[in-house]
Amino acid sequence: MTNEELAKAREELRAICDVALLSSMHHVTYISGYEVPHAVGVGAVIVYAGAFSAFSVRDSAAWLGVSAGGAAQAKRESRLDGILTFDGFDSFKQADSTGTYLEALRGALANVGLGKSGTLGIEPNALPYGAYERIARDFPGVKLVDILPALERARLTKTAREIGLIRRAVQVGDVGHNTLAELCKTAGRNEFDMWGTITARMNEAAGHEIPVSGELVTGPRTTTVQYPGGPRSRVTEVGDAALMDISQRVDGYWSDVTNTHVIGREPNDHERKYARASQAAFDAAAENLRPGKKASEAWAAANAAYAKHGMEMPHYMGHQVGIVVNELPRVVPYDHTPIQAGMVFSLEPGAYEGPGGTFGARSEKTVLVTASGPEVLSQFKWGI
Repeated sequence: MTNEELAKAREELRAICDVALLSSMHHVTYISGYEVPHAVGVGAVIVYAGAFSAFSVRDSAAWLGVSAGGAAQAKRESRLDGILTFDGFDSFKQADSTGTYLEALRGALANVGLGKSGTLGIEPNALPYGAYERIARDFPGVKLVDILPALERARLTKTAREIGLIRRAVQVGDVGHNTLAELCKTAGRNEFDMWGTITARMNEAAGHEIPVSGELVTGPRTTTVQYPGGPRSRVTEVGDAALMDISQRVDGYWSDVTNTHVIGREPNDHERKYARASQAAFDAAAENLRPGKKASEAWAAANAAYAKHGMEMPHYMGHQVGIVVNELPRVVPYDHTPIQAGMVFSLEPGAYEGPGGTFGARSEKTVLVTASGPEVLSQFKWGI
């Protein structure tokens, strides 16, 4: 089967290394198609390290390494040649999570053609120390090189497959924000209950439980950024602001979206002032997400929109999304990365009254860059 993401990685790595070893959750997901689970709870402690993948940069060989508990899912989802497994916990016999992981790693590297010499590309921030020792022992003449910058270049633009997966994550985000709009029609709800209803409906839309991170804040907590600021055990009152920033991972890909409402009544002019400033900054930044522009130009356009509303920009304007919820480039004044078709951004300008105030707003949607300009993927309506 065609694997465009693996082909893009190989293209970027061809001048750097002979074999690549990926050990971060997101890069293993990127080239394999296997949605590597988040390491939480028991899953974080019963294995020595997480999933990895090894592939040849010169030919088609590519292997995936997963824990025994993840093997069934990996077999359904992986687009690589083969799968090697390592131990997790076993209820009935002693498991060797460290030894089996390192042996699977050695086997994968051998299967993709790593010999006693050559160059092996690694992710220094994600490879366990034991792997370094094993590589030094079994492949003594191999030189290690950092391939993170090359992998980030490969991921700058999204393939058609990736854009389809991001669209799906965006749709689930729409469900979350449409649910928030419904819940904000009346006051008297606990933030915990609101969050539970919202995430339950998002899980239903995805067809299974999905990771959802972010915040739901109401009332005075919306006036400043204390991320993540909620939910908390707080019951809403008529006239409260409600701000929800959610990031959802669906089939390995993320979307990141935020909206603001006034609970139980129509917004007043004071509240509209802040909402309109953040929305104007969003529109200005989105308009500049065009091929040939730079990320810093989108930031400058948003900054100018704030000035027209008599406000100053409180934080950065956004970032790309994909297999990571916050990817490069970012919409900041010092990031001069050229915008290209196939990039996908979440733009998130905010406007906050500050300590002692009563209101704050943030307006974030996910935007695809096309050859003809920006396409706003998020379909939910602004709350104000």
